[in-house]
Amino acid sequence: MYRSKLEERVGDWMEDLGGTYESHKVVYSIPKKYTPDFTFEDYKVHIEIKGWFRSGDRQKYKAISEALWNQGWKLVFVFQNPHKKVAKGAKTTMADWCDNNGIAWFAEEDASGFELWLEEGAPL
Repeated sequence: MYRSKLEERVGDWMEDLGGTYESHKVVYSIPKKYTPDFTFEDYKVHIEIKGWFRSGDRQKYKAISEALWNQGWKLVFVFQNPHKKVAKGAKTTMADWCDNNGIAWFAEEDASGFELWLEEGAPL
């Protein structure tokens, strides 16, 4: 039931006093700063250019995207290869991950598509 011998030894008297073991989840965040690769002020768009996701990047970029969205901005990826898997052995591609999280993306070679997207007002 407990994760360690110490928790086991202390747990008995904690529970006798009315404590409950691992009964709550606490959401927390650690304030960090993010510097996007490019910014389009007129469209309120930040661009991140990625070749691959490092460990922890998906969680990080999801949090960044949500924070930007709450501030009226968008995060957009330009991928070297949008069909690259998010991790070794994964079925999800980097493009799939963006689509699943409501984040716009473009392939490196799609400069004209990106330009058109901006001209249309950078819709999501």
